[in-house]
Formats: sequence, C-alpha cells, structure tokens
Amino acid sequence: MKKKIFGIVGLIFGIIAILTGVYALYLNSLFMAGGYLFFVAIVGVLFTRFFCASCPIKDTCIHILPGYIARIWKERPGPYTPVNLLISGFLFVIIFLPPLPALIRLPVPLLIFLVCIGLAALTSIQFLCPECENRFCPFRR
Repeated sequence: MKKKIFGIVGLIFGIIAILTGVYALYLNSLFMAGGYLFFVAIVGVLFTRFFCASCPIKDTCIHILPGYIARIWKERPGPYTPVNLLISGFLFVIIFLPPLPALIRLPVPLLIFLVCIGLAALTSIQFLCPECENRFCPFRR
C-alpha cells in the first residue's frame, strides 16, 4: 500500500502541474485551455500505448492511472524497442510544452508548474522506480 500512496502523490503533482498550465492558458483563451486538456488526454493515452502497454506488471501498476489505461492495449509484455522509447519520451515532454509561453509571463504559476513537475519526477525516481518489478523498464535500477 505504501507504494500506491507514492503513485497517487506523484499523480496529484502531475495533475496540479497540468491544471496550472490550463489556468495560464485560460487567461489567454478558454478554447486554448480546453484544447490543452483535450491534448493532454490524447497524448496521455498514446503514452500508455507506446510505453505502458509493454509493461509486464501493468495490472498491478504502482503509477495507478497509466496501468488502468494500458490494459486497453492488448500488447504482449516485453522489452521496449528504441522506437517505443523515443516516441514515449517525445510524448511525455510535449505534454508540458504548450502552456510554457503563457506561464513565462506568470512567475508564481510558472514556479508551481515547475515545482510540481519536479516533485512528480522525484517521487517516481525516489520511491516508485526502486520498488517497480518491470524488468524491461529503462528507469529500473
């Protein structure tokens, strides 16, 4: 259960970062904010297709939400291909890029956004990755 708590905490930090980006975009346009939410949902699902679907423990994922979404894909667990890793990395990065131009003009939301992304990453690296049993994951120590 301790592992699941860190998965939830990391997910909450990621959601706060995304909602901070939505807020910054909303100050410019309601349509931009809505478009970003739609974009994040699509990219998040695609990320699970290229990264999480290959995970042999997606049924007991300690990252919580990605494991549930990854069950949609009927891919057989196995090693990640370089193409899967490249696409996954690209998808993960582009989730956080769209709100940056709007956030640069807002120092406090920018700080919240960056701190939450950092804390989400730190939570995964420090508490989730060492406990993960995915023998194929490139982040496994």
